[in-house]
Amino acid sequence: LIPIDHGYCLPEKFEDCTFEWLYWPQARERFSNETIAYIESLDAEEDIKLLRFHGWELSSSCARVLRISTMLLKKGAARGLTPYDIGRILCRETVNRDSVIEDIIQEAEDAVLPGTSENLFLETVSEIIDRHLLGK
Repeated sequence: LIPIDHGYCLPEKFEDCTFEWLYWPQARERFSNETIAYIESLDAEEDIKLLRFHGWELSSSCARVLRISTMLLKKGAARGLTPYDIGRILCRETVNRDSVIEDIIQEAEDAVLPGTSENLFLETVSEIIDRHLLGK
């Protein structure tokens, strides 16, 4: 099989995030212990290095989406969220309403000073995700 749209595997933003599998019955099942162990092993920085090694230079926006997506997946799975729960955080309910992850990113952007390092920004996103997940 050959993917037909490589641009959507790592988008610049979350605004157009959709998952057809979100409404499959198995998306509401918890991850197996084996899958949780695999998710825990994911490392966005290593994935970015691997992509660069193979000639894919990610834009800073795409790298941010990968880092935040990986962060949310790891935190959500560790807290017992299902793929459906995590997908609902990533996807918009309607075209005109931001997704939860977009709201989290906006809150982080509002909380940090202009010119803040990407690492500090991601730490802020991480804290906001933690607060959000505690409310679930």
